[in-house]
Amino acid sequence: MAKQLQPRGTGWSAAASPLFGLVALWMAVYLVWSVWAAAWLTAWIVDGAVPSFGVAWALALFTWDTETTWPGLPTPLVMVTSVLFVGATLALVMVGLRVFHGVRGDAEDAVTALNTGDETVAELARPAAAEKALRLRRSTLLGRKARSLKDADVGLVIGGVKRPRDKSGPTLFASWEDTILAYMAPRAGKTTAMAIPYVLAAPGPALATSNKGDVWAATAELREERTGERVWLFDPQEVTHQGRGMWWNPLRGVDNVEAAHRLAGHFVLTIDDDSKKDMWGPAAKALISQLLLAAALDDETLAIVGEWLHDAKQPRPVNVLQDHGFTAYADALRETQNIVSETRDGIYTTARTAARCLDDPAIMRWVTPPDDFDVDEFDPRPFVRSRQTLHLLSKSRSAAAPLIAALTDAVFLSAEEAAEGQGGRLDPPLVAVLDEAANICKIADLPDMYSHLGSRGIIPVTILQSYRQGVRVWTENGMEAMWSAATVKVFGAGLDDHKIVEALSKLVGQHDVSTGSFSFGDGKGNHSVQLRRQEIMQGSDIRQIAKGEALLFATAARPTLVEMHPWYENPDAKEIGAAIEKAHGLITAGARNRLPHGSQTQG
Repeated sequence: MAKQLQPRGTGWSAAASPLFGLVALWMAVYLVWSVWAAAWLTAWIVDGAVPSFGVAWALALFTWDTETTWPGLPTPLVMVTSVLFVGATLALVMVGLRVFHGVRGDAEDAVTALNTGDETVAELARPAAAEKALRLRRSTLLGRKARSLKDADVGLVIGGVKRPRDKSGPTLFASWEDTILAYMAPRAGKTTAMAIPYVLAAPGPALATSNKGDVWAATAELREERTGERVWLFDPQEVTHQGRGMWWNPLRGVDNVEAAHRLAGHFVLTIDDDSKKDMWGPAAKALISQLLLAAALDDETLAIVGEWLHDAKQPRPVNVLQDHGFTAYADALRETQNIVSETRDGIYTTARTAARCLDDPAIMRWVTPPDDFDVDEFDPRPFVRSRQTLHLLSKSRSAAAPLIAALTDAVFLSAEEAAEGQGGRLDPPLVAVLDEAANICKIADLPDMYSHLGSRGIIPVTILQSYRQGVRVWTENGMEAMWSAATVKVFGAGLDDHKIVEALSKLVGQHDVSTGSFSFGDGKGNHSVQLRRQEIMQGSDIRQIAKGEALLFATAARPTLVEMHPWYENPDAKEIGAAIEKAHGLITAGARNRLPHGSQTQG
């Protein structure tokens, strides 16, 4: 179980142990007075009399001279009243202390130090967040009042501010111009508290990548019911076993060098061998881009590119490029084909490794025209102007990963184009949940895109397992650029990189911790308090953030600990649970249908 954040300082209570004797003395006085008060109350009820409280009365009580302390009153009744009186008084004191600590918290507790004062996150909470939503979505929320907006209209829910003593603070939102970057270990809440709720809450088109079928299972049916629009499933490796219900042409719109070079980058970025990527990567990327452009110009499909990669002397792509006026590209491709065999083989081998999905007929079915007309072609341009949903699934580090990245990138580019046609901002906004982005959605310039996507009404939510996982894909400079451009950064449970947690500890900042001391001298007691600066959260505290909680960094707000809102705690939990159960039945049935004839599964 994750450690709960606790105070680390040594405050007054830790230093005041020499005063406990004095406190005990006053407690004894209080108990004696309580017995006198109970006796007086009993006498008032039965119309009796009790002597005044004083030293003589206390001495009579200690000697158990009841005829002096409460003459004529039944002692059992006085004792019962005393117990009730003391109990009621202590209960009131405990309630008061609990309320006081619930509001104030411990001064040295990290939760209190971070989350004291709602003004530190006011821009992320209602009513400021609702007012901001009205400004950003003027066309779709025209005439609405801020107080009437539902959470799904205000923004994407990050979580509630964590309060001391299990209190809950205001709900915080990412706005419709934020770009979100999240780091969470597996089973830390990234799917239950981010991916599933965000797809369901998307006011416009929604896109989600994953290496499992859980997000699709939880959201597909409900999104179709709530929006009344289509849910697309791009699943080249049959993760959900639902068969092909769509196809997409990656070469549509590839009519220039820049577009071909961009598409080729999605393939080269999937090469796992860093040495091969560094040595042959640029040349392999150029080769693939030349072949992609030639295939697009010749109205061919992606399949022909795979054939050309296995024929290093194929003249056709050179001729196509030459005929369409791309002379420099044609000359470069001819030069690659005619260089020394060792260099040529290195370039072509690297290119074939990057584009290995082109050799898989099962994957290629999803990016080539179907033999029948029952399978619709997916077009990103009308998609970004709709409320449709697109799920892109691929197994981690699989051959299909370049196609996932390419289709996601095509949606982003179409959304930017649509935003320009709407005055610069897409409304309703596009929500893109990029789970497992470092494995199956390696868009080369994603860090650069983070600097402008939010301002166009495109809300990316990139979810990584660690900072280092992102560095392996986008390099240190790329991750620093993405970190700087992301306006909302969420760190959940399971962060084990000591460099990152120590860096976060410094970003969280420091606070004053009181250190008390008590000394006796010359017959007098002296109590002193000193202040020292200390990290609010040490690296070990950040590493042990509990599941379901997260450390939030947002622009113009102090770092904040939040309690995330998983789907199973939301009002529509029963609906989502039923949808998951139904979808799992479809996945199981599809998997059984794919088994060879006569084979059986073991229960």
